[in-house]
Amino acid sequence: MPGCRAVLLDFYGTLAEDMHPTPAIDQVLGARGYSLPDHLRDRWWNGDLDGIEHVDESRSRDHYVAWQDTRLVGLLAEADVHPAEHDVIVAELRAGRAHRELRAYPEVPAVLAELRAAGLVLGVCSNWDWDLEPAVEEAGLAGAVDVLVSSAWAGARKPHTRIFRHALDLAACNPADVVFVGDTWVPDVEGPRAMGMRAIYLERPGHWPDTTLPATPPRDVERIDDLGRLLQLL
Repeated sequence: MPGCRAVLLDFYGTLAEDMHPTPAIDQVLGARGYSLPDHLRDRWWNGDLDGIEHVDESRSRDHYVAWQDTRLVGLLAEADVHPAEHDVIVAELRAGRAHRELRAYPEVPAVLAELRAAGLVLGVCSNWDWDLEPAVEEAGLAGAVDVLVSSAWAGARKPHTRIFRHALDLAACNPADVVFVGDTWVPDVEGPRAMGMRAIYLERPGHWPDTTLPATPPRDVERIDDLGRLLQLL
């Protein structure tokens, strides 16, 4: 739709944070006498940034959850965790996620309201599980955006083009008319730019390290440290 303008945003780390982070896999495994090799730890933290297309696994919530568990069990096997403990560890990690407390960053509700008042289409495009909608609601942002896109529903994770095409279709906008904002370089900057969107990189103070950030990032990518600064750039 020519002339349409929209802002698509990542969710976790961009709009919301977990006030009580769930137990890290290192803690869960360490309590049982296991350690996670560095390459597997990196896969655990960045596994949702792998750009994998998983259309068949996104047929339903049950299919997707089963796929998530299969991937986790595969990682545990590579870490030489005894098969008899796989199900217990999967259940413990799942229980930890269930006890999270998602909250929007302080400036986010007002920023989203101002962007919407300016006539912009707003969307969340996130590498998330099947339950993105309740997560957004939990963070106090229900109704604050027009479009919700989870990788679980779209059948691919950022930076795969499939999830971006899905978000653009729902927003009914051309890539050139869209700004994408996120806190992780490869999925939230390189992915949108490859699609023709304008990308803005969010670097919050005290944020966990972004292992996808290049040693020398391109200078033409705009960078902000607070979502409120987005208003100045638009």
